[in-house]
Amino acid sequence: MAVKPVGLTGGKGVRVTGDQLTAEAAVDYVREAGYDEWVVEERLVGEEFTVQAFVADGEVRTTPAVQDHKRAYEGDEGPNTGGMGSYSDTESTLPFMTDEDYDDAVAVVEAVVDALPGYKGVLYGQFMLGADGPKVVEFNARFGDPEAMNTLSVLETPFIDVLTAARDGEPLPQLDFSGEATVCKYAVPAGYPVEPDAGARIEVDASSVGDALLFHASVDQREDGLFTTTSRSFAVVGLGDSVAAAEADAEEALSVVDEGFHVRHDIGTAELVQSRVDHMRELRGE
Repeated sequence: MAVKPVGLTGGKGVRVTGDQLTAEAAVDYVREAGYDEWVVEERLVGEEFTVQAFVADGEVRTTPAVQDHKRAYEGDEGPNTGGMGSYSDTESTLPFMTDEDYDDAVAVVEAVVDALPGYKGVLYGQFMLGADGPKVVEFNARFGDPEAMNTLSVLETPFIDVLTAARDGEPLPQLDFSGEATVCKYAVPAGYPVEPDAGARIEVDASSVGDALLFHASVDQREDGLFTTTSRSFAVVGLGDSVAAAEADAEEALSVVDEGFHVRHDIGTAELVQSRVDHMRELRGE
């Protein structure tokens, strides 16, 4: 069972029994959280992934699959966050997926678009890949954070061409991607998300992250510089011809991060990616 309040929770509202909670603790969570309405859902076991799409006039242009990492600490431990980082591979799939898994997810996205003929914008489909294929976790009418940083960083089709085509009622252009893998890692205030310690100076800038891309997030801009707030501070995105190369790029960029920040250094590592592959093989009985 999974429980979630009906309302915005910054990606941190879901509690899963047998994972984060006992059934009794789930009841206490509902009673004490202060929400009037709740959703009770089936607990899905597998590997999560996201497929984002541009949608206009019934047309769908999908992007490569991305896997986010919600848990605060390495090894998928700790409370949920808005997302500590994510990765994509050189193809549309991820190492634990098959082409059929990706196609099945895209078919679901297309079915949603068919049911919403007037929708125009970004559609974000989050899926759980289990032994029986992908199942829907949620849909959002926006980009994923941090998943947008993975996909837009390797999008070679001019983004403005997609937007103007949607605006003018013209066919959406086919999307071309660089074929690079990406690894995104967030630097967050120490203690995030439970007791984040705001006010640390952010010394990282575009000149200090090497070949990686830098994206500032929730920061406090003062006359004497940038400082952390209580939310995620900034992300770096490494790119490469493999997930391992992209992860090394991101780690090199984060070598300049000092005390006062927390990073999930395991995102995109060979060990963590292989654990995802092994998990799916186990679920599928391979």
